[in-house]
Amino acid sequence: MDISPINIKKNQSITISVDSVAYGGKGVARLDNFVIFVRDALPGQRLKVKIIKKKSSFAEAIIEEIITQSPDYVDPKCVYFNDCGGCTFQNLRYSAQLKIKKQQIEGVYTHLTRLTSVKILEPLASPEIWGYRNKMEFSAGDNRWLMKENDPETPKDFAIGLHAPGRFDKILDIKQCLLQNDTPNKIFANIRQWMQENKITLDSPRNHTGFLRNIMIREGAHTREIMINFITRESGKEVLKTLIDDLIIRYPEITSIVNNVIKSKGQTSCGGEEILLYGDSVIHDKIGGIQYEISANAFFQTNTRGAEQLYDVIREFALETDKPVIWDFYSGTGSIALFLADIAKKIYGFEVCSAAVKNANENAHKNNIDNCEFFEANLDKFFQMNQQLIRSLLPPDIVVIDPPRAGIHPKFLNHIVSSGASKIIYVSCNPSTQARDVEQFVLVYGYKVEKIQPVDMFPHTWHIESVALLTK
Repeated sequence: MDISPINIKKNQSITISVDSVAYGGKGVARLDNFVIFVRDALPGQRLKVKIIKKKSSFAEAIIEEIITQSPDYVDPKCVYFNDCGGCTFQNLRYSAQLKIKKQQIEGVYTHLTRLTSVKILEPLASPEIWGYRNKMEFSAGDNRWLMKENDPETPKDFAIGLHAPGRFDKILDIKQCLLQNDTPNKIFANIRQWMQENKITLDSPRNHTGFLRNIMIREGAHTREIMINFITRESGKEVLKTLIDDLIIRYPEITSIVNNVIKSKGQTSCGGEEILLYGDSVIHDKIGGIQYEISANAFFQTNTRGAEQLYDVIREFALETDKPVIWDFYSGTGSIALFLADIAKKIYGFEVCSAAVKNANENAHKNNIDNCEFFEANLDKFFQMNQQLIRSLLPPDIVVIDPPRAGIHPKFLNHIVSSGASKIIYVSCNPSTQARDVEQFVLVYGYKVEKIQPVDMFPHTWHIESVALLTK
């Protein structure tokens, strides 16, 4: 029986076919021009679903029954898949994941902009699809999320793992995460077992009590050096001594153990007093030929080999100009600028975080790079307030932009254009805000979109990086 969108009501059960996945990970089914978004749905599935929300142009639904399975379905490797919101696409063949991610970018540019004929290249696959993360941060809590499967083993007041989807107060207790390597997983399992056996109190976000708040494990993808950071409410120097003694005997890869003491009531795991408990305060890694020292709270791309691939794309786009002057906006710790240094005449980096600017200059010095200069700059105001400095810089041939997920502030767009750059390389982890900004560059300022290269840095999730090349 045909279903009319007009007759669809909340709590009604209907049968639909899923034809795509929207940016954000929900499956999409269509009745004429009426869209139904279905949580956890895959393209090619025929489903019986229950409507949980109804609006004038769309509805949201949950799966009641899978009538026909997707031809691209695969059994998820992770035992926590049904309860953990991290790996949305783990039950989808990887080639199909890449196809969906390209379709999502195409959909963003088609439906959210007035641009036509935007050339979107085939996504570059991540060099590794398991164990690719060089950093995992696990939360500790006294309120365990009960899994959908029978889960009687762990006490309800003990959980170290990942937050349940949409819940700040409930933790999914896990013993491993397949997105990090075997050695960090073994270390995590040892730590978790020790915490349980020694009855260490865990964070209570509602009462703001408990000793252990988070465990962060970082691994150098090239060096295999491992750092552990215990985030606690009080100093862990004495409490954790026997654990640390055991870990450094078992795992010679551990070269740094740090304790961040954070007494604030918020959920942040950064800042506070930092106490070095063992080894060095940093570990080492590299992207391309650039060496980095990575401290406990420093930003570093979480997929090292994926970052090398991403930066190769930026480099390829920049190489079309001989020895360019490059202005790098939102430059962070300078990783893109340093990666491009050998092909550029001069690079200026602009970044609001003073600590990141300090790290960028240190990284340049350690790698004997002398043609990169970094400025602390609130880009919303920097150009208005520092006209004399701006005029003293070499004008750019290329502007590289790697903004936060919110994209470029509207007031700053004009300053980018007024720099006179004939080429813009726009790197984004959020295709929707990138599309919004690219539309402005094209329709208001006269640039042309040459191509967009998606780069998959986050297999099994709906996240995707994309690099847009604009010329004038």
